[in-house]
Amino acid sequence: MESTLKNMILTLLVITLISAGALSMVYSMTKDAIEQSKSAKTLEALEGVLPPFDNNPATDTVTVEVNNLPIKVYTGRSGGVPSGYAVETITRKGYSGDIRMMVGFEAGGDIYNIEVLEHSETPGLGSKIADDNNPVLVSFKGRNPADLVMKVTKDGGDIDAITASTISSRAYTDAVERAYAAYRTVALGEEQAGPDIADYLPVTGTIPDNSPAGEAVMVEAGAKSYRVYHGTHAGELLWVAVESVSEGYNAPIRMLVSFSPDGTVLDISVIEQMESEDYGAVIGDGDNPLRASFIGRDPGSMKLLFRYEGGDVDGISGSSITSQAYVDAVSGAYKVFQEYMSNR
Repeated sequence: MESTLKNMILTLLVITLISAGALSMVYSMTKDAIEQSKSAKTLEALEGVLPPFDNNPATDTVTVEVNNLPIKVYTGRSGGVPSGYAVETITRKGYSGDIRMMVGFEAGGDIYNIEVLEHSETPGLGSKIADDNNPVLVSFKGRNPADLVMKVTKDGGDIDAITASTISSRAYTDAVERAYAAYRTVALGEEQAGPDIADYLPVTGTIPDNSPAGEAVMVEAGAKSYRVYHGTHAGELLWVAVESVSEGYNAPIRMLVSFSPDGTVLDISVIEQMESEDYGAVIGDGDNPLRASFIGRDPGSMKLLFRYEGGDVDGISGSSITSQAYVDAVSGAYKVFQEYMSNR
């Protein structure tokens, strides 16, 4: 019996080693072919979206960060002078997931062409974003984004949406907007302007006589660092505001949570988020149920669970991950507020 068991173990070990070696060999044999295929696909896309060039744009690249996402910019040159820029951009606001696109700009900023590289949109509906001369593409082609209101017409913008595919059309527009920001960074040397925190600080009956934005401090809580602002008048503390970040459904959510000195929530503002349109993105609305659950209340006296769990928080229907991220951000901010007040 003992001998049989040893033989079985040895046999399984040999089979495992052979399988691992075979997989490794197959990977080695196909790795170069896969890389060559990807390079060929990238070059084909570059040729489709860039004005004529005589260099190899695939080796003339720089990566910049836009809204916490890495965006690669390829430069096409003719006679050594930039003829255009191709931006490999992404949006996480698609109806069925991420959409990757290549947006080509002429040197002066007009859009030369756009190609969709990857998407999972609904066949026959959102999938039309990949069609030649679809209405969203036509709205952009040959035009400079600086001259456009970068929203679909339904939202008051200049971009025609695909019929019955508003979410996919919005996502396409979001990707182009991100590409244009990357183009400006590389081609024009512009620094990307982040949101002005002063626009999100709380407004109360008494105006601070200090400079809240200029007197921010960093507070350690757990393994994270948080930026904390405070407003005072005649030496009296009016409020404390904490920047808090949590992981949303699509990307990190950045919020500013403001407290009165006794811990009551005065305001909650979403500064940056990339949640899905008509779903998690509702957290950016001033009247969303999550915000309403916290305003005027002390989180320390609340049961930070959703109503269906027996708690005190109203979530957003169909957006449980985003709703939990929102609650986590407020909870984290409250702990930082307590730490700040204990050391003040």
